[in-house]
Amino acid sequence: MADYNLGGTVRLNDPETLALLAALHDEGAIHHIQVQAVPLPRRVFQDHLERAVAAGIPAVIHAPHHGHGVNPCAPAAYDDRPIKEIEAYIEEAMSQTLEVADILDAETIVLHAGRYEPGGRATATETFAGFLDRHSDPRFALENLPAVYAGYPLLGNTADELTALAGKKITRFCLDFPHLACTANYRALSFPEELKRFETLDVSLHHLSNIRRGSITDEHLELDHPEGGLDLAAVISRLRRHPGIPTTLEYKEDSPAVYARQVRVFAGLW
Repeated sequence: MADYNLGGTVRLNDPETLALLAALHDEGAIHHIQVQAVPLPRRVFQDHLERAVAAGIPAVIHAPHHGHGVNPCAPAAYDDRPIKEIEAYIEEAMSQTLEVADILDAETIVLHAGRYEPGGRATATETFAGFLDRHSDPRFALENLPAVYAGYPLLGNTADELTALAGKKITRFCLDFPHLACTANYRALSFPEELKRFETLDVSLHHLSNIRRGSITDEHLELDHPEGGLDLAAVISRLRRHPGIPTTLEYKEDSPAVYARQVRVFAGLW
């Protein structure tokens, strides 16, 4: 029996990946799934949620983020929709997210603060606080994001910044290793030192994939990617000190078979 809790990520509306992860769970290669909640029409939402329930795998939930049209800290940034439409969409998306968490009996809902327009950090911080006033939930775990992606800045990149953003409304956090490495590279910081700062936070979930050496861009590369530059020794050291915290693999490849390969790579690293 593995002395770690490893999982894979699946969009709520991706039955192919769900089936593969269910098979990996049956053989003991993974121990949980992270269900990425994405806004869906009601009937479609219910059908896919029923499939996730039937899989019978312990789950954590990832709330929709800016890639799904849900951007808590700056809802209208980089979005041409009317603001009333955006606000209604976010309300429905968050309602679905909480329903998924309720039905799957999930203890953790990962949340992104979001992206903002250059120069808008102070306003974004205030807007995110307002979002938490409307959507407070004790299951929220605030995730650290890379400092920049595709030219736009993201909110909440280091342990100190997450603590300030969370205030008293969020007490738990998700530590994303490649996001932290991207931030360290962008700001010329020490990744191991930034990693240590998370020791004082209540981390309830880890996210793991890889980045290219020296990169500031989050690409969700495989752990054994030939150009991989994540400090895996520091990562595994952290995981070994905290074996009770689940670690979720996150990949963007079209083929879910990447998880079948990567769970074995992780086991080898462990």
